[in-house]
Amino acid sequence: MASILRVNTLTDASSNNSVAMSTVASGSAKAWFHVALDGASISDSFNISSHDDDGSGDGGIHISNDMGSANYSVQLSSDDGATSSAIQTIEVTKDTQAAGNFDYETAFVNSTNNRTNTDITRFGAIFGDLA
Repeated sequence: MASILRVNTLTDASSNNSVAMSTVASGSAKAWFHVALDGASISDSFNISSHDDDGSGDGGIHISNDMGSANYSVQLSSDDGATSSAIQTIEVTKDTQAAGNFDYETAFVNSTNNRTNTDITRFGAIFGDLA
């Protein structure tokens, strides 16, 4: 039998630190993911149904339980690629963000190469309202 716990505020045992449930619900990540170095698979995730590998440094994330709209926040980061002479970047691909998915690109720039797409380990979290 399922149970429901209804509270307005969570507090620690000493009642020194409290947080409203609205902050917990609204401020928590609704999904997160870790994409493997090869870009072909998800190493670990929450609320992510799949990842598509569209080529070197080019992929897409598919959310299991859609967001309320396309107006959510995606926080992305990547491994440094074990290099000190290149700048790594990861970003949402323009005009691809929808309630249930988005595309992204990972790339590097160094003293001899302009922006070059590359597969590196990727991490991300999604914040916003679920549908």
